[in-house]
Amino acid sequence: MKELLEQPGFLAPSGTFGADLSYLLAVVFTVMFLIAWVLAKKGLGTQHHNLIFLSMVSMLIYFIGYYYARQLGVLTLEGKEGFGGPQDIYDNIFIPTLTTHLILVCLGLILSIYMIFQGFRACDKIEGNYILQRRELIADPKIFKSTMIIIGGIWAGNQLVITFIRDKSFAASLAWAIIFGIIALVVYLEKFIEKSIPDGARRHKLLGRATMIIFSLILVTSTLVYLMLYVIYPKI
Repeated sequence: MKELLEQPGFLAPSGTFGADLSYLLAVVFTVMFLIAWVLAKKGLGTQHHNLIFLSMVSMLIYFIGYYYARQLGVLTLEGKEGFGGPQDIYDNIFIPTLTTHLILVCLGLILSIYMIFQGFRACDKIEGNYILQRRELIADPKIFKSTMIIIGGIWAGNQLVITFIRDKSFAASLAWAIIFGIIALVVYLEKFIEKSIPDGARRHKLLGRATMIIFSLILVTSTLVYLMLYVIYPKI
């Protein structure tokens, strides 16, 4: 897969197939999310549910595969990416923008998974239509504990694989540790969220709006990174 991603791109002369595909899909996913949000605002629960579920699952499959093949952007953080601009631009603009982008991607992926499950819990299917219900949503303590244990186990297994089997760098291990740390934090924050916003319907609407903002920011930072790498400061 890595070889395919490194093939010449189709959007910019200096771009790669992986970078162009990633940016194009970022645009497509963002548009799909915004359309789904508009459907929700119009009260079209089933259409919103179907579109958001399709777009989120597609995004998760692609981004997990892409960022795993690209080592979660670690190559860029190690100075191995094709940035051809001045060092001060690289240090003060490019790296902060890329770091922000990676953090937003992590948050977006995590919130996507959370919102899918939270949406199912907050809705009832009435006469074939998904409708948000105003009711208190409380996480089962046993499920909460089991989830935290599973997250810790998956992280430990992943660390063993990338350290002893794939022989990746410390930066790659750190990137994965941050991702699993964010996942655990979001799961833990569920206990705080359910106390602050006990009503499931209101929680879904507020967090859904926040998720849309994050995906919009992902598109903005993705555009900036793409332009700096392949249009403004391509490495010749």
